[in-house]
Amino acid sequence: MTGKCNFSCPYCFGEDVKKQGIDAEVYSRVLRFAKHCKTSIGFTGGEPLLHPDFRVLVEKANKLNIPLILRTNGMLLGEYMDLINYFIWIGISIDGADEKTIKRMRPSSSTFDYSEDDKWLLPLANIAEINTKNPETKILLASLVSSFNAQSLVKLAEIINSKDLKISKWKLYQFTRNNFRSLYASERFETSLELFEQTAKAIALSFKGNIISKQGNGNCLLVDTKGNVRINESIIGTVFENFDRLESKIRNLTMYKQISVNKVSTYEP
Repeated sequence: MTGKCNFSCPYCFGEDVKKQGIDAEVYSRVLRFAKHCKTSIGFTGGEPLLHPDFRVLVEKANKLNIPLILRTNGMLLGEYMDLINYFIWIGISIDGADEKTIKRMRPSSSTFDYSEDDKWLLPLANIAEINTKNPETKILLASLVSSFNAQSLVKLAEIINSKDLKISKWKLYQFTRNNFRSLYASERFETSLELFEQTAKAIALSFKGNIISKQGNGNCLLVDTKGNVRINESIIGTVFENFDRLESKIRNLTMYKQISVNKVSTYEP
């Protein structure tokens, strides 16, 4: 939806923050293509809640009965609690549970000034509010496991358990240099498979939901703010072309099956 974000995470793979948000014409084509393919739409960024027309865009999709997924860092969710029931899943990314870790993993962007504790405590508070107001909304927690934050994530699991937060799934991403995320980060975040597996096992001791371990290359199908359909940096087509032709190109991709399986494992019970 936008390349802008209130964080400036050094390992982020999102669009350039200078890029404008998706405009009405592109968005209209995205909605029509989603209806054509009978699929859900996931709102992502940057931070999608920073799009100036976020509310209008969500309401427009909801009126078309398109299943909606939101992927956010959770900081601004309190402003949109009235829209929460429009989403079947809300993915919230948190990468630690202490000031030192968050300061290194999730520095604020230049136009936002959050305390380090707010960067993880506020998303947890918003999860608690969602649990209360919309208990049917499923929560997916997402965390990047690096060499620096592994123990902090174990602490986060313990805190989630103590607060009795209802989180359906926790997706853990291993940071490796052969992962596309590493194009945007230094080697200091690299995580060995041994540490990654140890961290997942330690988290499982406290976390009551399902844990998804994501290793190796991460590929997902995206529509960028200009309407390009992409897998990472590779452009597959555009939402302005014939929908049948575009759908055929997507379904014939060698990695389409992998992407589909990944989506089901992430967002299905």
